[in-house]
Amino acid sequence: MNLLFIPSLLQGDMKSFLLKLSMVFLMWLIVFIASLVDLKTGIDGSKRLGCFKTTSRGLRQTIKKDLQYFMLLVVGLLFDFVLSYLTTLSDILPILGIFRIPIFSLLGVLVILIIEGISVKENLEKGKNKEIISPELITSALDIIGVLGDDKIKAIAELLKQKEDKK
Repeated sequence: MNLLFIPSLLQGDMKSFLLKLSMVFLMWLIVFIASLVDLKTGIDGSKRLGCFKTTSRGLRQTIKKDLQYFMLLVVGLLFDFVLSYLTTLSDILPILGIFRIPIFSLLGVLVILIIEGISVKENLEKGKNKEIISPELITSALDIIGVLGDDKIKAIAELLKQKEDKK
């Protein structure tokens, strides 16, 4: 079986065409699963940092990211469709035989999986072996600053600086 899209259609071999198309959709499914894994690890990382709040904003960002990924994959598939027709000229230019496989779909999936893999790795490292400054801690510090006033805060900062210099 040749992995050609357009020649399969031109020959009326719908079974072969649908098989090839299903292989591309399987790659797309892998991208979707990778995105879900990224979402799950992102939520877990936020929980470890103590700053997870259930909002639709994060989910909308994930959906927006997935739509951008799938737009890229559709463009890659269109390139694969067009370039698969060039394989009919591979007798003249053998290099065109590379387009027997959905090269742009494969490259798109590979790039997206690398991006998602890096993101999952970063999410898994969130909050591990690092000092955590939670939003609640920052809010509390700002409240204290507001109550004490600038003069007292400057005096406290000066005392802390002097203690640090003595070390």
